[in-house]
Amino acid sequence: MIIRCLLFLALLAGYLSPPASVLANQAPAVKSAPSAEVTAFDLILAMNQLRTSLGHPALVEDGILNAVAQSTAEIMAANQMSSHIGNVSGRVSGAGYGGGAKVWATENFAVGSDYAIDEIMVVWADEAHMLPATNGNYCNVGAGVAKSSNGLTYYVLQAAYVSGKSCGDYTSSGGSSGSPPSVANPGVPQIIIPVKIATPDADGKIYHVVEAGQSFWAIAIAYKITIKDIETWNNISQNTKLQIGQKLFIPGKNTEGYATPTPVGMIQVSTPDADGKVVHTVQSYQTLTTIAQAYGTKVETILSLNGIQVEWPLQIGQKLIITPSAVTPSPTPRPLTPIEKLTPASDGKYYHAVKSGESLSWIAGLYGVALTDLMTWNGLNTSSILMPEQKLLLQVTPPATVTPTPGPPTATATATVAPPTPTATLAPTQASLQPTVTTAAASSIVTNPVVWFLSLGLAAGGLFLVAFIYRKKQ
Repeated sequence: MIIRCLLFLALLAGYLSPPASVLANQAPAVKSAPSAEVTAFDLILAMNQLRTSLGHPALVEDGILNAVAQSTAEIMAANQMSSHIGNVSGRVSGAGYGGGAKVWATENFAVGSDYAIDEIMVVWADEAHMLPATNGNYCNVGAGVAKSSNGLTYYVLQAAYVSGKSCGDYTSSGGSSGSPPSVANPGVPQIIIPVKIATPDADGKIYHVVEAGQSFWAIAIAYKITIKDIETWNNISQNTKLQIGQKLFIPGKNTEGYATPTPVGMIQVSTPDADGKVVHTVQSYQTLTTIAQAYGTKVETILSLNGIQVEWPLQIGQKLIITPSAVTPSPTPRPLTPIEKLTPASDGKYYHAVKSGESLSWIAGLYGVALTDLMTWNGLNTSSILMPEQKLLLQVTPPATVTPTPGPPTATATATVAPPTPTATLAPTQASLQPTVTTAAASSIVTNPVVWFLSLGLAAGGLFLVAFIYRKKQ
């Protein structure tokens, strides 16, 4: 009974939203992601780079938001959760952000294994998750990263602002810092400096010189390439810290062996194959909504065709069926049964030619007939010995043969035009109102004796009546 109670409490803890004060002050229960992986600092830099590229000032990192975001990541990882923990505005407000004033906040989270920063930003590329970058009202930011026992990493970013306060008018009791307290970042500081695009050299090659405040993500965004491109063409890893003054080769459309990626926010529509099937390969910054709009279809249609759900994050390089094949596969004909494969002999009957190794019972099973029937048809018994090429009579129903049914005969027009048949018109005379006795009726009167005698009697009676009246008048 005690074990059942403990299990129930453990499950209940995964669904209940803990108080905001607990989130802010709870001791870490899960080890934070090592520095070699995407850090909370990277999340903030990536979002701020997008934000500044849209003309908004960079979000200021806040200690309280950092603490709440880190605690949220650790609780979600410990419980392997797949949904948000209650109201984020209530959590950050309860932790002290806003000083009791009305607070507005938004929260992004992603779950994955060995995610790179560009893959996380793809997960957050839809309108709702891009609010920290697109909404100029947000002022502060915090982030946290934690790894679950199942190997997945939870990434959490929170942005917030205080109602009625302009950015800079409010400073939380938690203060601001250059990086989240859970992760040391001795490299390029979090000062967002717009990346200045370098001009090609005499050979047409572009080299970018790293300046203060620039990161892999910031440089990739500016040149509309991916972090993977920078790593590949410079033989470096994003896990190594960029150094001020470091030169990076930037591949472009004129670089031999380089395929220019799809520009940010644009979808390159795939062409149908020979069967009319359209397949789209997901690129950076693309979402279900933008893909559906580019192809003139619905998100629900893409979900149905690919067996995915709307909440599942897209992966770079993922193949999505946009239009299924327009070619209807030819139906496979039903294989003929052994009986249908038989050809009648000259006597019109069906026979089976015995092959080496075949027995009476096997032959009966092949054609689906009773063994006793097979022996009776051929005058055999269970001790009979079959010889190769021996003919066994099969008194079975011949296979149905589809015979075309002739249609009704078609009248053949002749060259002779038949004269029109005159239509009888009744004249308004008394004769036309008299009944006409047909030839068949007259014939029946003559040939039927009863009718003949009855008619004769009526005639005689009529004559007698006429004579009687005549004598009466005299």
